[in-house]
Amino acid sequence: MENIMNERLKGKIVAITGGAKGNGFATAIRVGKEGASVFIGDIDENGLSKALNKLNKLGITASGTILDVSNISTASEFISAVVKKFGRLDVFINNAGASKPSTFPEVTEEMWDWTMDLNLKGAFFLMQEAAKIMIAQKSGSIINLASIAAVGGLTSSPPYAAAKAGLVNFTVVAAAYLAKYGIRVNAVAPGIVNTDFHDVLDKAVGQDKLGLKKGELMQNAAKAKVPLQRMAEPEDVASIVAFLASSDAAYITSEVIMVTGGQKTV
Repeated sequence: MENIMNERLKGKIVAITGGAKGNGFATAIRVGKEGASVFIGDIDENGLSKALNKLNKLGITASGTILDVSNISTASEFISAVVKKFGRLDVFINNAGASKPSTFPEVTEEMWDWTMDLNLKGAFFLMQEAAKIMIAQKSGSIINLASIAAVGGLTSSPPYAAAKAGLVNFTVVAAAYLAKYGIRVNAVAPGIVNTDFHDVLDKAVGQDKLGLKKGELMQNAAKAKVPLQRMAEPEDVASIVAFLASSDAAYITSEVIMVTGGQKTV
């Protein structure tokens, strides 16, 4: 394989939800270049196909399937598909997530339920299914993608902040229970990342309300709030996820690593 960084994850089987773009795709590339075989799930069928093609062209062993994380009946199907393809599951990365920007008074029940189903409920039951495989193996690593929104402050989506706070709590709870089986559970909490996650907010507020150019809203936010004066790139997040997936983090569990460039609140 060309461009392998090292073989830190050689022979490992890594499953990633929301793996067709953004942080998930960057992580798939990173762990693949470190020797892992990758199985990605994504709700976007076309995006999934393109992502798998790109991964295979890089020489990464990659497969995947359509996955709607908000539909919990698909959790066992996804994990079963990973095991059917590769025979085991060493690392599960709970990456899929999205939000619908809204102010506190504007949150509807429908918006709340949609956000929780995708970002918290679905993530929990996927963790549960992954853990069943890892318990039998007596080894494994689960990594949840949380958010700086989980730790408080202003947010563009109160339900999303609540969901990610819940995911942080689930990380600690699962880590405590699963430690005796040799399974580590950690979370990574990014700040402002340069992905299309912010496109809805950028359009509604930055472009339509403030008359800014596309992408300028988040660039300005990063300059104002982030000590390192820039947005994170997906690769910044992927490098931390890959570390937690590896034996270099063998004594790390129940932790939340902030990847925020020094930003402390949303």
